[in-house]
Amino acid sequence: MATTTQTDASEERRTAARPAALYGVLLFMVFLAVYFLSGASALIYEVVWTRLLSLVFGVTLHAISAVLASFMAGLALGSVVAGRLADRVRAPLLYYAVLEVAIAVLGLASLVAIRELTPTYLWLYKASGNSQEIAHGLRFALACAALLLPTAAMGATLPFIVRASLQLLPKVGENVSLLYATNTAGAAAGTILAGFFLVGQLGFQESVLVAAGLNVVAGVFALVLATLPSSRRLSSAPPPMAAVVSERPAERPNRESSVTATRLVLLAMFISGLCALAYEVVWFRILDLFLNGTVYAFSIMLGTFLVGLAVGSALIRTVIGSAWNWVLVLAMLQLLIGAQAISAEFLVGAVPAWRDGLSDNPALAPLMGRPVAAMAVACVAVLLPLAILLGMTFPVAAQALAGGRRSAGSLIGGLNASNTVGAIIGSLAGGFWLLPVLGSQRSLEALAVVNVALAAILFWAAVARRPWWRVAVPAFGLVLLVIGSAPNMVMDVYRGLFKGHEMIWFEEGLENTVSVQRHQDGYTVMYLNNRSQAFDAPAMVAYHELIGHLPMLLHPGPQDALVIGMGGGATPGAVSRYQATEIDVVELSPSVVRAATFFRHINNDLHDQSNVHITVDDGRNHMLLTDKRYDVITADVIQAHHAGSGNLYSREYYELAKGVLRDDGLMVQWVNPALP
Repeated sequence: MATTTQTDASEERRTAARPAALYGVLLFMVFLAVYFLSGASALIYEVVWTRLLSLVFGVTLHAISAVLASFMAGLALGSVVAGRLADRVRAPLLYYAVLEVAIAVLGLASLVAIRELTPTYLWLYKASGNSQEIAHGLRFALACAALLLPTAAMGATLPFIVRASLQLLPKVGENVSLLYATNTAGAAAGTILAGFFLVGQLGFQESVLVAAGLNVVAGVFALVLATLPSSRRLSSAPPPMAAVVSERPAERPNRESSVTATRLVLLAMFISGLCALAYEVVWFRILDLFLNGTVYAFSIMLGTFLVGLAVGSALIRTVIGSAWNWVLVLAMLQLLIGAQAISAEFLVGAVPAWRDGLSDNPALAPLMGRPVAAMAVACVAVLLPLAILLGMTFPVAAQALAGGRRSAGSLIGGLNASNTVGAIIGSLAGGFWLLPVLGSQRSLEALAVVNVALAAILFWAAVARRPWWRVAVPAFGLVLLVIGSAPNMVMDVYRGLFKGHEMIWFEEGLENTVSVQRHQDGYTVMYLNNRSQAFDAPAMVAYHELIGHLPMLLHPGPQDALVIGMGGGATPGAVSRYQATEIDVVELSPSVVRAATFFRHINNDLHDQSNVHITVDDGRNHMLLTDKRYDVITADVIQAHHAGSGNLYSREYYELAKGVLRDDGLMVQWVNPALP
């Protein structure tokens, strides 16, 4: 009789627990939806801010790097500050809700702040004595001034939402993987939405309004979750230690080893963030050889990268609850990342053949005929595997670091900040040092060596007391040996893309990869990545020369002329024939300036003309900062759909041009008749 009563009571408890369990699942689904919206809004802001600030600072690598570095610096700062606070508050979800609303308000205020940057930038530049070196620092400082508060608020959300998640699902590793995957999936959606629809269809201001609206919705839902009875009850006190301990509490390290492990994991995530962003910079440059450099290329690449991060984080969640040595898992991930970078060198040269093969398939030909689909094939084949591995890294490090600690918010905040600071350095090192000095292939190999070395350190720390760790040494050495047998990746790509061409010269410079090639019909062609920039066919040369001659002939007495863009130099070369005129040629890429020396026969030996002054800068930035006034402004043939070139078709550009023209000056611009 007693047994029957106990059985009935157990069944009643299970029956009563089912609605509660379902309620908990629904709460957590809403919780994840909140962080999805937060991720989407963050990347909409980033896309809009990058585009808006390019109208102030230009689209040089220095300018864009300053914007991105300031964005990530704010994230790191917010993560550190909030991490110290998150573990001390009883209702972290309320703080998170306030932060989301604050991001909306600060995001809207950023439009005003950015609008005020132009006169401030101009005044400070003049006060510095027109120093280009100081201008680089000014861009970073002013971008920080405009973006620091909203980006710091964004960075502060992670520690609070991780801390709040422990009140719904008390497992650090599983929570971080879910939150990271969800937020990153939202970021991918925001990137694609902003890049393909919002900015083009609605404009900058309306796009920011959409992002702010997403923040407000996320904040309201978070506030509702925080005030629900079950949530209030759980938030009345810090979660018990049993709620956050790892699955193997008996193996919790002592304090000294815990501090050592914490420092090691933080260092590992710093290096991992550095390598991840450097990989991103290098692979974006390589993949741009396939993507035609359109305004959609960056959105496709970044979207693919973010989708990979989300998939990786979601995949690792299936095992994150296991009682594994997570430092060892982190070591294996670093080894796989290094190995993937090396294996990609063997695969990337075959991407043009794969793409052509898919295009020849009758069923796939209509899809592959669309540029976006062709771009996606290259991105998925090369970038997605790396991004998936990188997406696994942060949740694994979080589990290794905070799986058995009470101060999860503080540790996750520190982990995120360490990773973000590494990412800032990696993005700068990738663009300013690795690519120009080592080139893309040697850069990948150098980064792979760093990943393998980091894997070796983590592996030794994880299993140093066990003799079998020495068995892994040949595996690390094998990865390094494979580097020596890798093919010439860039040349393989060029052979696949430019059949029937003979390479004369190429350079992986700061801004892009520029090559000069001999066409099988005998013409010399300059390519920026994979799009034709100049070639010496007589009809094309005559057309470009006309753009230079026309304004010079129409103006009664031009003394000063400005040419935006060099290309092969036919347009500025034509202008340079008017010896009484001083000519300023402003070219974005120093590699293009060097490549133009192979076209001396069509550009009037432009580099050696005494009346020609060549400046490497963004054309808009030059007009904003110069004190000079011109009688004539003309430009190379520039397509509006190429990345960054749309700025030369903007209202702001024409206002700048009008400002630097003399009263009787005139401007000529080539316009594609297909534009609306």
